[in-house]
Amino acid sequence: MNAGKNFIMHTVITGFALFATFFGAGNLIFPPAAGLLAGREWGLALYGFALSGALLPVLAVAAGVRAGEKEGGVASDMGKTFSILFTSVITLCTSLLITVPRTAATAHELGIVTIAGSSPQILTSCVYFLIVGYFSINPSTAMEKLAKYLTPVFLAIMVIIIAKGIFHPLGVPADTGVFGAFAFNFGFIDGYQTLDVFAGLVVSGAIIAMISTLRPDDRRAQALIAYGGAALCGLGLLFAYGGLIYIGATGSGMFDIGMGNVALLVALINGLFKEYGSSALAGIVIFACITTAIGLTTGASLFFSRVTQGKLPYRACVVATCVVSASLSTLGVDTIIHYAEPILVFIYPVAIVLVLLNVFRCRWMNRGTFLGAAYCTLVVGFTDMIAVMVEKEGFRIGGRITYAIKALPLSALGLAWAVPAIICGILGTLCYRFKERN
Repeated sequence: MNAGKNFIMHTVITGFALFATFFGAGNLIFPPAAGLLAGREWGLALYGFALSGALLPVLAVAAGVRAGEKEGGVASDMGKTFSILFTSVITLCTSLLITVPRTAATAHELGIVTIAGSSPQILTSCVYFLIVGYFSINPSTAMEKLAKYLTPVFLAIMVIIIAKGIFHPLGVPADTGVFGAFAFNFGFIDGYQTLDVFAGLVVSGAIIAMISTLRPDDRRAQALIAYGGAALCGLGLLFAYGGLIYIGATGSGMFDIGMGNVALLVALINGLFKEYGSSALAGIVIFACITTAIGLTTGASLFFSRVTQGKLPYRACVVATCVVSASLSTLGVDTIIHYAEPILVFIYPVAIVLVLLNVFRCRWMNRGTFLGAAYCTLVVGFTDMIAVMVEKEGFRIGGRITYAIKALPLSALGLAWAVPAIICGILGTLCYRFKERN
């Protein structure tokens, strides 16, 4: 009986730790914006966001746990150089380059400024990363502390906000002129910006380390706890995204769709909670951002310490992540989002492909499957990145690249890479099999 109770408790702790790590700045500010753009079609936006922001991150954790003993992780079939380079890039994106600095910038703009008024971002970042460094400095206890002490309070606050938005909505979702595939696309691409597929791969090492301390002698139980915790986390993310997207949709008849993501979230929460809105928002934002920063700093530092075989000590990696992130956080949320989008359009699809290939690996797959699908996805992703830069920055490269991307199947859903990846994966499988026979 005690074994069963301990198994359930450890699974819940793992799920809470994952939720605390996943649900940070992007998870708060992107869903309402997707709901505002979609309006009446908010359900389709939720489908897209749930796919890229909830289901795929859960599968990323499962893939990371399954490939945990391989030197290159989910990219091990791609070769040593590719796997180390790929894993390093996604770890840098989720730690000191994009996600962790964005949490600090969001905590300042939506939290500290609301509570204390105008104050220097650098001062906020210094205090913020002192807290993050303090909790992250011991990898064996960081994730467990998140799960036991911080996540339950955070979940309770989220339930109150979403319940208020559902039972006392600001308005009725309006017709924004966005229909069908476009609403799905908004949700799916905004789900990219959470970086949770990257986070799932990065934090899986920290999760394995935590579970190993809980169940040190039972590897099968460790895997089951990790998978169960990931599923529990996915349900929590789905609940949070559904509520936030609906709240954004109820404001579609009141707010301009051109509003910044941060300004929109502030307006929605103030509309729901009136005079208490600012304080409620400030509290949940600071809470969400710190928990995510701790989880990702721990996971990234463990990775870089392991991949350098201890030449970069874990604690040195924590300090470096905090210092660089503090510097980049001074750019502000919107600037970080702006420079992150082209990078994610390029790298994120290949992460999804490698996750799916690892999770659904079967006997007919071989190394050629991975090589064909992944390299094809990189080519399409690079082309898509150029198209995004043309649209965002006005680069005069010509419209042919954009037209080429739009001509691919499923491009309207943000999945221009999917069909080429499947075709090249099959061709790669056949070519590799033919090579082995000869």
